[in-house]
Amino acid sequence: MSRFIMMVIVLAAVAAGCTEGRGVDGPTMTQAQALARVEQLIKETAGVITPKPRLDLYRPSLNLYSCLDPTDGGSEDRVVVNRSYYLRDIPKDQIGEVARQVRQYWEQQGHYIQVTSKNGLDVSGRSRPDDFLLSLAPTGDNDVLNLEATSPCIWPNGTPGPSTTT
Repeated sequence: MSRFIMMVIVLAAVAAGCTEGRGVDGPTMTQAQALARVEQLIKETAGVITPKPRLDLYRPSLNLYSCLDPTDGGSEDRVVVNRSYYLRDIPKDQIGEVARQVRQYWEQQGHYIQVTSKNGLDVSGRSRPDDFLLSLAPTGDNDVLNLEATSPCIWPNGTPGPSTTT
């Protein structure tokens, strides 16, 4: 799956993610809190994988993304925090087993699994109780997995009003 297609899927899911029981324009977690949770979800997931992967940050994921076309009727001035990592050093013949481990771990954590592809390599879901988008997908010729987490729509400072995003 190409990076472009993955980003389209993520952005579509982000827009849909603004619907899950949030105070439409009320307080949210801050950008710093969302980033900490994104990193926690990724690192805890990677920590249960055998063989141990090397996390390789996908640099464009360092950007904040607008909460485009929020279906909850809330403000488009909110943002989402996203991080995406390649899982390096996993032998190609173990990619399927690693995807199974990730899905099993997410289920054990109580996260909601939304989609699993027929081959089991693409898995997406939502963290519970905080509704962060979780995604695992192969890149290129299914030889490297990409692990990603995206926050729900948030106010950069946690409340509506002037922000200090950087």
